[in-house]
This record gives sequence, C-alpha cells and structure tokens, in this order.
Amino acid sequence: MPDNTLKMLENIMDVASFRNKILTSNIANADTPGYKAKDISFQSELDKSVAESTRSYTVFETVPTMINRDGNTVSIDSEMTKVAENQLLYNSAAQLLSMKFRMMKDVAKSGGQ
Repeated sequence: MPDNTLKMLENIMDVASFRNKILTSNIANADTPGYKAKDISFQSELDKSVAESTRSYTVFETVPTMINRDGNTVSIDSEMTKVAENQLLYNSAAQLLSMKFRMMKDVAKSGGQ
C-alpha cells in the first residue's frame, strides 16, 4: 500500500496557503466600504484536492455577525482568529513534512535496514 502522507501534507499546506491569502485580503479590506468578507471551507477544499488532484477553490462570502454602516462585513477579531488557526494548521503540516523527510533520509542512509 503506497504511503500518501507526503501528498496529503502537500494538499494541507496548499489549501492553508490559499486560505491565508483570502483571510489577509479580508483584513486588508477591513475599512473598504461595501467589502464582503470571504473564506473557503478548509475541509471541503482539502477533500476535493485529494479526490480530484485539483488546485481550484470555491470562495464564498462569509455570513456576517454584524454589518458595518458602510456595508463592510469584515470582523477583525474573527479574521485574526481564523488566521491564527490557519497558521497553526500550516505550521503543523510543515513540521510533519519535515519529520517525514528526515525519516526518509535516515532510511536511505541506513540502506533500508
């Protein structure tokens, strides 16, 4: 049975990287009148990238908890929480990927014994 760990970690990092761009764009537009906060469903996009080996993501407007008078739906607190959560996920995948490469390197050095 093939080990799909590398591909899965790559997919996690790709989806997290894309989501980070969206979330930071939301933060950058926090003062833009009429701007609607956007996001992706991390789990759905990860499942899709594993099943279809695709790099296209479905972006949607988030459901606002409160709309500013200018029509902007960005909540800085909410976006910062999402960015922190997303960064933890990305960093965890990067650490696991690094460990996997170290293990492969050790096996190669020992000749697979």
